[in-house]
Amino acid sequence: MPVVSKSDLDTAAYFDRLAATYGAGEYYRKRREAVLGEISARIGTLESLLDLGCGNGAYLAAFRDALNPRVLAGADLSIGMLRRARDRGASQLLVACDAAAIPFRAGVWQAVFCSHVLQFIRDLPRCFSEIIRCLACGGTLIVAGGEFGTRERLRMAIGDARWAAFRNELPRPRDVPFRRSLSECRRIAGDAGFEVDSCEVEFIVTWADLAEFYRVRWLPLVERNSQTGLQRILEEIIASRGSECLTLAESLLFCRKR
Repeated sequence: MPVVSKSDLDTAAYFDRLAATYGAGEYYRKRREAVLGEISARIGTLESLLDLGCGNGAYLAAFRDALNPRVLAGADLSIGMLRRARDRGASQLLVACDAAAIPFRAGVWQAVFCSHVLQFIRDLPRCFSEIIRCLACGGTLIVAGGEFGTRERLRMAIGDARWAAFRNELPRPRDVPFRRSLSECRRIAGDAGFEVDSCEVEFIVTWADLAEFYRVRWLPLVERNSQTGLQRILEEIIASRGSECLTLAESLLFCRKR
């Protein structure tokens, strides 16, 4: 079993700081609805589902309400996130684990879901091997997490110079390969033995929703003396463009175990 590295612990601590807010607000809600709609259309009902990298249970609760699988579990490296998921009542089965060492026996899950988590996995081939081991024959790994345009839209709204200052304030966990693309994930999934299909699902948000996303996702991580300036930028966007709508897209992979 892999030893949890210092970079893994750094990543867990990073997400502990987001446990109270991650997934909250209209932006996240609309994105989840679009993803759930696509999953329902492609797969229908699910008997068993593991949310790997479940965070604070926002998706778990959505799966429970929309798909009502008979067995629903969440797994995450962040204890803080798992505590929030427990408090939310998203699932009775929550486990702390490394995604490259999943503590379930072979063939038990009809579906495994990963939302915006694979870029944090150091050994992605091993992670995919673990997922394919846990999936039943014909089961599906669903990956959400493509590049869907939030940064580009915000950069255009506030200008390159202010965006550079904004971005420099946003902390990231150390030693994380953030440039890993969804196409790379698709290639590694194919190498692991999955039959892979991809799609994009669109969702419509307002600029106020997008500003709220940055407030929820990033401001809890920013040093307190920098929060005021970043908050002011977001408030300016809401005041000038808050009700305007824009269309974003979430990229998905549906990886079927042969």
